[in-house]
Amino acid sequence: MSCHDEHDHGHGSGGHGHSHDVPLTSGPADSLYGQVDLVHVSALNAQGGGEAGQNVIKAWDDRDDETKWCESDADDSLIIHIPFISSVSLRSITLKAGPSGKTPSALHLFKDGQGMDFSDAEARTPTQVLDVVEGRDGAEYQVKAAKFAGMTSLTVYIPGNNSDGDEDTTRVFYIGLRGKWTPLPNELGQIVYESAARPTDHKMEHVTEGQSWGPGY
Repeated sequence: MSCHDEHDHGHGSGGHGHSHDVPLTSGPADSLYGQVDLVHVSALNAQGGGEAGQNVIKAWDDRDDETKWCESDADDSLIIHIPFISSVSLRSITLKAGPSGKTPSALHLFKDGQGMDFSDAEARTPTQVLDVVEGRDGAEYQVKAAKFAGMTSLTVYIPGNNSDGDEDTTRVFYIGLRGKWTPLPNELGQIVYESAARPTDHKMEHVTEGQSWGPGY
């Protein structure tokens, strides 16, 4: 697992930083941190290998810990696979990344995309695409909840960073997930079936103007 002890506290000139007047002292009740199968979280094209992906799944109290992160290796693209121990319905995803040019340009989210590689991520239509707001304080993005209901894994594909080719490294400090969950059936032969998908579910969804973002969880 790749752990780093030094980090850059600088903010990009175009950062959208924000402060918390009253800091929260406990995690949100709908945090999905406890439902992540942490030992099986993995990353592709990560410095330190696949286990470096586990660095970004942190408890609420450690959300501001910048001594550990996941950073791209050969180029600025990155994939993080996040499996769950339950059936999860995602409501929002929080990203803390940077600094400046090392911030992801977008998040391509895939429901149940475990095992995907970069070729798959480029070929398939994401469940949803989120344009990333630059800023080191972390931002929370609402997802289209109906598209992320009843899933057992989430794949986050980062196609590049926002440096316009000037920086070949993308760095992520924290990914936080909020939503609902139900236990997976444990009876032999019992299967969880996804409800029938609508044709519109397979269109690429871009969240630009009007997307909801705020203090991260």
